[in-house]
Amino acid sequence: MLYSIYEVIWFFFIVAFGILAIEGYFYYHFKFYDRKWFLPAGAVFFPLAASFACAFFLDAGYSRLPAHFLYFFISETAILLFFRHVVRGRFLLPYLLMAPAFVGLALLLAYPFFFEVYLSFHDLKLTTIMEWKNTGKLPFAGLRQFVNVFTVPPLAEAGFWKLLIRTLLWTFINIFFHVLGGFILALLLNNKIRFKGIYRTLLVVPWAMPQVVAVLAMRGEFHSQYGFINVMLAKLVAWFPFLAGLGIGPVQWLSDYPLMTCTLINIWLGIPFMMVVILGGLQSISSSYYDAADIDGAGYFQKLRYITIPLIKPVLMPAITLGTVWTFNNINVIYLVTGQSGGTEQADILVSALYKAAFTYNRYSYSAAFAIVIFAILLLISVFYLRTFDAAKSQYER
Repeated sequence: MLYSIYEVIWFFFIVAFGILAIEGYFYYHFKFYDRKWFLPAGAVFFPLAASFACAFFLDAGYSRLPAHFLYFFISETAILLFFRHVVRGRFLLPYLLMAPAFVGLALLLAYPFFFEVYLSFHDLKLTTIMEWKNTGKLPFAGLRQFVNVFTVPPLAEAGFWKLLIRTLLWTFINIFFHVLGGFILALLLNNKIRFKGIYRTLLVVPWAMPQVVAVLAMRGEFHSQYGFINVMLAKLVAWFPFLAGLGIGPVQWLSDYPLMTCTLINIWLGIPFMMVVILGGLQSISSSYYDAADIDGAGYFQKLRYITIPLIKPVLMPAITLGTVWTFNNINVIYLVTGQSGGTEQADILVSALYKAAFTYNRYSYSAAFAIVIFAILLLISVFYLRTFDAAKSQYER
């Protein structure tokens, strides 16, 4: 107990010291850029401090201090010149306020990304990991890992192209029903009905609760014997025996139709988000448009086509972009539904195959290249959606 408290206090002091060091570093560069000793003092002190910090905290070894000092000296000299001739002390307070968050995000996001790029051009796996640990070096592989992504199957039963097609179908089907279901529910809730707040709260529950709890709860509803879906199918067959002749009856969802099961669960989870976004957009549309349409004798579907849908596009397109990225990368539903029932590959998409390649087959450099390829695909999809959104926005502003 006391040791845990000591660790928490020690962590707190490390974070506080880090924030003070970051603020002091930027304060020096902003405040004293015009002093004569700005360049020589900064070019000596900061590289020395960074070199000793690497040797002490990262166990880099004091024998490599000269090499580290030279690297930090060159980098710091460029930074000092930039602050003296370009920044010139402007916007001191905003940058001091943003500096800790910026550095924290850089450490959490930028460093893993660049390290992943480094791994993708090398060969890290179980047979080379000890060499890396002992020497700090890895065999250079060039573009071989990227070629392997497209030619070497990440799983035993599916290759990259099959997984890509499956992932695109998975994403399209989910987003289609997310938007359709969310749009229908938003239209219903946008009317003047009693207990609208209660309905809206109940509909948001699947999205608001922790995803692990929601997925595992829904997974239980697809149990072959005790799940709600099969229980209701059995009752329907008992009430209407002719349905058995049509092939309707209890199904082994988790083993025979794992991808369909994951899709149904993910649709149920994603509709509330789209409903909230679309409902907010519907409530922002002025009622004067509908009043003018009523005077012109427009029907419900005409108002939906010519007023509601065009005016909701600027709100809907960013939501579709976010939903596409989330669904494309949604490993949670796949893993929680199928990973605990034998880990079948029939429901794997690109990100779940990436997870298995890295942590089941221990192909780390291959997985890094795989992740970069997935990132490139999502970047292209996002750019396409954003361009479509800009076109819809410009048309709306006219």
